[in-house]
Amino acid sequence: MPGSFPSDLLARYIAHWQLKADGVPFYTASSALRPVYWRGQPAMLKIALNEEEARGNRMMAWWDGRQAARVFGQHGPALLMERLSPTPSLTVMAQSDADEESVRILCRTAAGLHRLGADPQPVLVPLSQWFRALLDEAERHEIAVGQAARLAVSLLERQQDVVALHGDLHHGNVMHSAARGWLAIDPKGLYGERTFDYANLFCNPAPEVVRAPGRFERRLALVSAEAGLERVRLLSWIAAWAGLSTVWHRQDGDDDSAARFILDVALGALAGTLL
Repeated sequence: MPGSFPSDLLARYIAHWQLKADGVPFYTASSALRPVYWRGQPAMLKIALNEEEARGNRMMAWWDGRQAARVFGQHGPALLMERLSPTPSLTVMAQSDADEESVRILCRTAAGLHRLGADPQPVLVPLSQWFRALLDEAERHEIAVGQAARLAVSLLERQQDVVALHGDLHHGNVMHSAARGWLAIDPKGLYGERTFDYANLFCNPAPEVVRAPGRFERRLALVSAEAGLERVRLLSWIAAWAGLSTVWHRQDGDDDSAARFILDVALGALAGTLL
């Protein structure tokens, strides 16, 4: 629907699905959302404003409520899905004394999503394409970013356990349902080695959490054990992801401190392992 404003699209799909508004709309850079009621139950209407979000909508529909928010309808740029609760929150857990439990929940969610191999899959973006910004721009940045790019090249050439990936699995993208437990939202719709999906949690949910003494080491041991991942390979994907995240943050003029910190820590751990 070229030329339509997000508010117009929300109104159009409220009429399309005969929804009842249940709160004010809110917007991100890539989507418009509004809490609604659908057939008497709480739901969330989401309008994708770019192709990346539209691909995520299609992946949500493909998951069909398996380890993810249930989808009631998907049409064009619009997704009508189960409304999840803001509490309990994995972000709050990570910021308190329950970080390890938040990591376990993220690991279980990732594992559940990765088991969903039924065909046909939606069209997904391969990791080799997702890492283009790092591979194309690494030489413009400091040595550590170049090291991340070289790791990414090696990993991408020899991927293992290739699956459909969430692509943006972190504390804000797994929410709670009183009836069904912890469920994923907002995927990017990628395809590649499953280890990649665990890397992003190390950069989240906030710089002060990421930088807490001993936090990285405890998370590394926990994720490796929970997900059955080899430590060096996990470290390599963490460093590659942190390098990509650093480049993206700089392109957008955002704070890259958490990603840059994790990049240094992961590279340091790799160096110590390989000595």
